[in-house]
Amino acid sequence: MKLEKEKAAKVIEDQYLEGYQKEINEIVGKEIPININWNTFEIDFIKFVPSICLQRLTDGLKSVCKDEKSIEVVAENINSIEIYCIPNEEAEVKKELKLDGSVFVLTACWGGHQSGYFTDLEICEYLESNLQ
Repeated sequence: MKLEKEKAAKVIEDQYLEGYQKEINEIVGKEIPININWNTFEIDFIKFVPSICLQRLTDGLKSVCKDEKSIEVVAENINSIEIYCIPNEEAEVKKELKLDGSVFVLTACWGGHQSGYFTDLEICEYLESNLQ
């Protein structure tokens, strides 16, 4: 990863990731590490990680975890979160939410057109439909 990207990623990690990580852990009632695969991000999209990616993820989890049973199901089924960024071109058809074992994987263009990333409602609906 180029130095410019490394520096931008470090700023996001230092200023935002810990706060979102703490909030998500509180929502779910356990520690769920978030791994942002920075090498998949274009430099121009890194700045959107807090407002587009992490905020929507957090809001989606809040919407799912409204009662004890839902919190329990999420905590039992998700042990970590992986975030990947894809190019804006064709992101609308290539974006993906996936439960891979106990890993919740979010792949989208987190800085391009809004059709290329997921809303908190889409994240909520996906989890409610796929967690048992």
